[in-house]
Amino acid sequence: MARFRYDAKAAEFAAAMASIRDPIAVAGSGAIAEAADIIKRQGRADIGSAGFSKRWQNALRVDTYPRRGASINAAALIWHKIQYAGIFEEGGTISGKPRLWIPLPNAPKRIGRSKITPALYIKSIGPLVSIERPGKPPLLAGKIATNRRGSKTGKVSLSALKRGGKGAPSTLVPVFIGIDRVTIRDRFSIRQITDRAAARLGELYLKHLNPNG
Repeated sequence: MARFRYDAKAAEFAAAMASIRDPIAVAGSGAIAEAADIIKRQGRADIGSAGFSKRWQNALRVDTYPRRGASINAAALIWHKIQYAGIFEEGGTISGKPRLWIPLPNAPKRIGRSKITPALYIKSIGPLVSIERPGKPPLLAGKIATNRRGSKTGKVSLSALKRGGKGAPSTLVPVFIGIDRVTIRDRFSIRQITDRAAARLGELYLKHLNPNG
């Protein structure tokens, strides 16, 4: 029976493993980075095709780790800057406490950089008047400046509402409608896009392991 003996030299095994580890880490990090780029591009396009603005599209973020260099533990994090964006991925029902106050189509959508809400309206413009309508959803109305004939000055603009709120001759105009709940259907497909990109990781890994084919 033959017998063999191996005498390891100092750090020889560690060096051999490092020579394998480095290309694996580079390939793994490259695969994750490419998959992340696919998710970001296709995800933003998906949000845009659902009718959402560039702001909503660009708020989809895909971060890769490590931020620099390569690692065999490379990973990607997919997230959206707008906290309630998930409702458009999963769908669901949002209930008011006791009501949800939705801006009417002709009302300003924002005050400064913030989405208009009754609380922000009262703080920035002036009081709101509740209008109860038997059998119909209630309204919140604001004061809008009128011209000399006592009619509205045109569309329900933020400037006209501010003038009315500051005491100029005014009339009431509905700004918000109150509803008990709203059901939102799923409109994004980010999860499916992520799953498809994840399914390609093996292919992308081999691509980056053998960049010259």
